[in-house]
Amino acid sequence: MMYLGIDIGKNNHEAGIITEGGKKVGKSLRFSNDREGFTALLNFIGRFVPAGDDLSIGMEATGHYWIPLYSFLHEKGFKVHVINPIQSDSLRNFHIRQAKTDSIDCFLIAETLRFGNFTETHLADEDIMSLQKLARFRESLKDICGDCKRQVIAVLDQVFPEYDTLFTERAAERPNRLLKWM
Repeated sequence: MMYLGIDIGKNNHEAGIITEGGKKVGKSLRFSNDREGFTALLNFIGRFVPAGDDLSIGMEATGHYWIPLYSFLHEKGFKVHVINPIQSDSLRNFHIRQAKTDSIDCFLIAETLRFGNFTETHLADEDIMSLQKLARFRESLKDICGDCKRQVIAVLDQVFPEYDTLFTERAAERPNRLLKWM
């Protein structure tokens, strides 16, 4: 069994492999957060993990930056463990030098996998995650529209105080109708 830890970043990720005994296999790989970088990761895996060997892959759930890589690896048939960063960070406390670099972190994530003492982040289906994002985006747009309407009413109250008396109650509630007339 071999373990691949991936430290997630916005533009670049860092991957490192360790053996079942905890020995680092080569140097870590820095790769971009795009399809070209993901292909470089596959080549890195192919170079250091013999065909037929089991590979356990782990990454931290850092913001939303991990999702494209997770989807890519999942499509390629890899079993990927998404780990809470707090859990892998606790392993750093066991090391004398507590430096924090992407290269060190990717090997710490691999160590977390090797020890097996972690709880995976439960993930919704990709379609469900997409719908959640769209629903949140829709709600934020509704909030923005409401803010804009309140700002228009505030300006109307200052420059056209008769607005409420000249238009129906429904028009007063929805200043966007007034804006269409202008």
